[in-house]
Amino acid sequence: TTGQVSPTSCSGMKTKSTPFGSVEPPINPITAAIMNGATFVARGFSGDPKHLMELMKKAIQHKGFALIDVFSPCVTFNHDNDYTFFRPRIKRLEDERHDPSDWKAACEKAMMWGDKIYIGLFFQKDAPSLDQLEPVLDEGGPLAHRPLGLTREQAQRIIKRMM
Repeated sequence: TTGQVSPTSCSGMKTKSTPFGSVEPPINPITAAIMNGATFVARGFSGDPKHLMELMKKAIQHKGFALIDVFSPCVTFNHDNDYTFFRPRIKRLEDERHDPSDWKAACEKAMMWGDKIYIGLFFQKDAPSLDQLEPVLDEGGPLAHRPLGLTREQAQRIIKRMM
């Protein structure tokens, strides 16, 4: 962002785009994803690449919508929330015996910010994936590789009606 405030920046943060401090409260991507039905929600930290890689593997293998929020401190423009800020505060959910199927506990852990900032798998739920819900997606391979099924003239008529 070249020193601009981001949606997750703390209120009052001074940047090139907000020299008097950000007036908006930060969004919480973890709670937003959980509340909006994501079935795999995690947070990683670039200072712990092995843990982050494991989260990415699990997210890729997950059937359904997966979101990983990654803390990656900007060492150029953000001198408040740098690696020295995060390292002592970062705690792995796995070490807390967190149950990722517990929706309420996931939201509670996601809201914590201060002496403890959690990383790891907050929430996971088995649910049908889009290709399971839409059988047409499972027939005949990827849509991009299938013939359109319309002649050029038919497609042009449809486009003309839509204009």
